[in-house]
Amino acid sequence: MKRLIPWLLVLTRVALAPVAIWISYAQLPASLWMTQFIVAVLSDWFDGKLARRWNTATAGLRQADSIADTVYVIAIAISLWLSHHDIVMTHIWGICAVIALECLRYPLDWWRFGRGASYHALSAKLFGFSIVIAVSAIMMFDYAGPLLWISLAIGVISEMEGVLISLVLPVWTHDVASLKRALEIKRIYAQEKSS
Repeated sequence: MKRLIPWLLVLTRVALAPVAIWISYAQLPASLWMTQFIVAVLSDWFDGKLARRWNTATAGLRQADSIADTVYVIAIAISLWLSHHDIVMTHIWGICAVIALECLRYPLDWWRFGRGASYHALSAKLFGFSIVIAVSAIMMFDYAGPLLWISLAIGVISEMEGVLISLVLPVWTHDVASLKRALEIKRIYAQEKSS
């Protein structure tokens, strides 16, 4: 069960992605959309936390977690497009910048390592936290204010850090907290290769 539960939590976000889109498309109450959103956020919080506590945080699980995050974030973007089109259009350049950098990262990671990255960097966690706040404000109060711009700026920084980490790392590594940590891994790897 300790191996299964984190996987089920990861799959929960993938399963909720079409649900989020459908709720927005059907113009159902925002409270219903927020309910699935809260479940998705909690699944994201607990999957890694429980896997680390139970010592079941494998490379495969961490990579699946990253893929589930990407799928669910795309669902959020589509949901906002359907329910708050004007807000999306006001922020379209920032949204496109984050999406473009994410689209750049996938082929880069496959070219460098033969698979997608799974860094879970601190900047990515900050981006996720900011998205939760911004999206909640939009869905509950129809208000973006500066929140979405701030979140998108953090997203651009996070994506750029991810690109740099991929360029720096000598081998595929999961759970790299920052570019500084990637540089340390590169230095240690070089020392081991030379000894």
